[in-house]
Amino acid sequence: MKCIRLLAAVCLTWLSGQAVAAVCVQDDTNQTVCVQQAQRVLVLAPHLTEIVDFVGGMSKVIAVDGSSNFPESVNTLPKLGNPWMLGAESILARKPDLVLVWQSGISMEVVAQLRKAGVPVFVSEPKKIEQVASTMRRLSALLGTEQRSASRIDDWLQQFKSLRAEYGGRSIVPVFYQVWSQPLMTLGGQHAVSEVIELCGGRNIFVDLPNLAAQVSVEGVLKRKPEVLLASGSERDHQSFVMQWASWPQMPAVKRNQVYTLPNDILVRNGPRLIQAAKLVCAHIEQARR
Repeated sequence: MKCIRLLAAVCLTWLSGQAVAAVCVQDDTNQTVCVQQAQRVLVLAPHLTEIVDFVGGMSKVIAVDGSSNFPESVNTLPKLGNPWMLGAESILARKPDLVLVWQSGISMEVVAQLRKAGVPVFVSEPKKIEQVASTMRRLSALLGTEQRSASRIDDWLQQFKSLRAEYGGRSIVPVFYQVWSQPLMTLGGQHAVSEVIELCGGRNIFVDLPNLAAQVSVEGVLKRKPEVLLASGSERDHQSFVMQWASWPQMPAVKRNQVYTLPNDILVRNGPRLIQAAKLVCAHIEQARR
């Protein structure tokens, strides 16, 4: 096999006397993943499903995980349930020529079994905006959509740069992002949510936490005096969120009615809709700033 280094490595193998191009990229575990014209792709994480759609590769997807629900067209595809419950045998039965998985959402033992069986597996774990863009580029290379999606990815990144330019120099607003109410959970500085808050001129009050997610106390939140409270959910969830914190009117965010709920999934899924979430977060932070 002969390889030529481009954005991804293009490798040539000879089958029946003809050169057939294979594309190789490194995944987020630094494993090399090579495919030759993938046509049967399994996508086992919602953020990866959204990325595949964004780069124009959905026509090659034969099934997705049970939580993938965007775009709406994925609901016509077979859904394989929770990836943690899938064994290698059930995945291999679909005869995939490429499997896309989330490192935190699947057993790495299953990944090892798939690779041993000769199936290319791309393991994803993006934690920052640039890493999401890198995932987009690498998957577009594997899916053969690199040329037609490159400008779209560039524009996606440029929108974040524009938000940073617009809001980055303004007064800093302390923000608390709530993942769950019981137990009370938040996200630390390693998560893209912190980066989104920061580029809007805010500051995640728990940016110092080393873990992606962590349990915190009400007292800890009150002590850090957030001026904006954020969560994700429905209108009903929003009402519960407001009521949850109404018992602490001394908190600046509650006192000034700066309690907001973002649409489900767009902020916590590290995929293309992260830019929609960022624009909403910036607007809410700016409202609190005013």
